Amino acid sequence: MNFRTSVQTAAIVLILGASAGAQAGLGGLSLPSLGGSSGASVDVDGFLKNAGIAETLMRSSLDQMASSLASKEEIAKIDALKKQASEKTDAKEKGAIEQEIVKSQAALLNAKDFDKVANEDIKKMDAKQKQKLAGAASNFILAALKDKELVGQSSGVISGLTGNPANLSKLGTVKDAAGSLKNQLELAANLITKVPKVFSAVGVKNPPTKASDAPVAVLGD
Repeated sequence: MNFRTSVQTAAIVLILGASAGAQAGLGGLSLPSLGGSSGASVDVDGFLKNAGIAETLMRSSLDQMASSLASKEEIAKIDALKKQASEKTDAKEKGAIEQEIVKSQAALLNAKDFDKVANEDIKKMDAKQKQKLAGAASNFILAALKDKELVGQSSGVISGLTGNPANLSKLGTVKDAAGSLKNQLELAANLITKVPKVFSAVGVKNPPTKASDAPVAVLGD
């Protein structure tokens, strides 16, 4: 990993607050809440929309990175889980398998030696493969930034909801979304320090630094 990549990695880690303590209750990953007090007006629908965008971006980026770096055997196992999920008609059962897929992909990527990936594996990739991995890696960092911001906002949204009887029906949905984002961020915590190691090798010159940055279009999407 060259000096430029080292600086990028350090900056991203600082921005995201990723550390060993981050996994233990997200100690370094909380932002100030929206400051909503009892009865405060909060954009519940906006929060839920953004949560859905962040979760989808995280899942797609993990899927794309896994397909770029996994062995044929590892990809076959994940494809088998995807087939199981597609065959489920019960939403709860389908969701459980989809979560298992995300965990499997994160575990697979965590097991990779990203220094080896950057210095050896990527050299064997063609331009399209490098472009796909570059987009997926960039979007993964962006998804983590979005997750971090939304986890920080969630307490204010929940506080505002409890003070507004008209919105109480959405409280359970918001809590579920906040819990899902927190779990997703915990799942990604280790990878946050690893993924930037491939940036220089795949041509990522300006990785995302804030949640409002635009995602990268990935080949095959």
